[in-house]
Amino acid sequence: MDIMLEILKFIQSFSNDTFDFLFELITMLGEDYFFIIVTALFYWCFNKNLGYKLAFIYLTSGTINTMIKEIIKFPRPIGYEGIRSIRVETAGGYSFPSGHTQQTTSLFTTLMIVFKKKWLYFVGIISMLLVAFSRMYLGVHWPTDVLGGLIIGVLWTIFSIKLFDWAKNKENPILLGVLVIPMFVCILFFKTSTYFKAIGTLTTLWIGYIVEDKYIKYETKAVWWKQVIKAGIGFFGLVFIKVFVKQLLPLNIYSDFLRYALMGFWMTVISPIIFRVLNIEERKELGKSNKHSKEVFME
Repeated sequence: MDIMLEILKFIQSFSNDTFDFLFELITMLGEDYFFIIVTALFYWCFNKNLGYKLAFIYLTSGTINTMIKEIIKFPRPIGYEGIRSIRVETAGGYSFPSGHTQQTTSLFTTLMIVFKKKWLYFVGIISMLLVAFSRMYLGVHWPTDVLGGLIIGVLWTIFSIKLFDWAKNKENPILLGVLVIPMFVCILFFKTSTYFKAIGTLTTLWIGYIVEDKYIKYETKAVWWKQVIKAGIGFFGLVFIKVFVKQLLPLNIYSDFLRYALMGFWMTVISPIIFRVLNIEERKELGKSNKHSKEVFME
């Protein structure tokens, strides 16, 4: 503990207002809003399958992260003498492993494995390391926390990709229930807001995946201005549920579950139906769309 404390003090010895602002900005790469934007844009506008994959890996990674935290119960460096903690509102729950680091690692590792682009390897690795460093600079995680987040993030992503691709190859999204159902049952044991939010979104993402794959068969192809409209409508709905519906519900973990479950169902089922009703999906170009999507976006 003494060595980790000295490492944090050394990192924070270089602190100033510019670095404070910079690393608060960097740490946002590991937060919900960044994930929602990236995943939703892929799902609505570019590659539906990749959108599902990103969401599944990110949400299951977050769920595992919370489980580990609640089991190990390692305290954060917040409040230790000589440690200055910033943006503590993002530091809920216990310390090990770092959720921001693990989530960023899961997201970028998935993108790197899928696209296999040199520039993305560079951007992904730098982003993961910067987020990890930012959590220490901000005084909300120990070095062991961010190291654990990096390792678990990579390992969990590799496992999740294999599981997702197995269900995809079998053309049966119901098979993902081998992971989703046990995680859902664990709400009986992990009664935290973070866990209920993650499992709420994951549950409806899975149900939405099954429903959409069988009955809706949404296509992402559209001209640019229709893509802008889709993104506008989609994000409006997500923000409305995340921010305004919150005002209508009591403040407890069950409301968190319901609100995030609604967000998952909005993204996977409700918004695609709205896009189709408004004729901003361009299903007439179905054959061409599939070919183009495979050439540009599929792994």
